[in-house]
Amino acid sequence: MPKLTVDGRETEVRHGATVMEAANGLGIYIPHFCYHKKLSIAANCRMCLVQIEKAPKPQPACATPVTDGMKVFTRSDYARQAQDGVMEFLLINHPLDCPICDQGGECQLQDLAVGYGKSASRYTEEKRVVLNKNLGPLISTDM
Repeated sequence: MPKLTVDGRETEVRHGATVMEAANGLGIYIPHFCYHKKLSIAANCRMCLVQIEKAPKPQPACATPVTDGMKVFTRSDYARQAQDGVMEFLLINHPLDCPICDQGGECQLQDLAVGYGKSASRYTEEKRVVLNKNLGPLISTDM
């Protein structure tokens, strides 16, 4: 069974376990959107990026298998910078004051934005560059 260190705490996990599972076993929360323990691993939200010693870039905790002697840092400046960057990218097209959303205040994006990012994106430009079309005096478009 491989041993690893997560944020200075050593643990031993089963073969094939991921960094996310090891951290959860220690009670360490790694922010995520797409991970669920009962579903296959997608690793597409990238919110769970962590720093792994000797790795050239941040790695997704949900898809990275544990190796013996691995050292993982979930709260280092490097990991936080990666998580903040992902959050900022998500906030470009997902405003936090969403009046039409079905979640109605129970939103994981809002919760993580408060704890792991900023409350708004730096980008204030219009998101789509589509011209309004003149379809006649009775029809208006707002694109």
